[in-house]
Amino acid sequence: MARRGSSEEEAGLTMTPLVDIVLLLLIFYIVTTAFVDRELELKLPEADASSVPEEKKKFTIEVSQDGGLALNGELVTLDRLDRTLETEQGNDNIQSVEIRADKAVSHGRFVEVLGVVKKHGIEAVGIAVKQRQS
Repeated sequence: MARRGSSEEEAGLTMTPLVDIVLLLLIFYIVTTAFVDRELELKLPEADASSVPEEKKKFTIEVSQDGGLALNGELVTLDRLDRTLETEQGNDNIQSVEIRADKAVSHGRFVEVLGVVKKHGIEAVGIAVKQRQS
């Protein structure tokens, strides 16, 4: 004789394992996107000597072949670069600036970026190059 009581479980799917998996995937996505390399892909020109200052570089500006800009790995516009440098220079946070420009970038775009840097009185400016192989 089968007993039927109030402790009988209903047949069905529980949502708890599904919610756990979704939350784990969300955490994994958030953690891995924080480590994505945001630097522009550059092909630096070659030179015998580098003009990068020896001291620790505080800011790095990258100029891609198509004229895109990145400040310390974050994509920016020329106006935003100007505002950021103005703010940081006002707080005396800039020790030096390294400009990393692709060898195919137009001369005009490079001069625009250099002009923004010099506009704020930053004297320690280096231009990154790839060491020429002997």
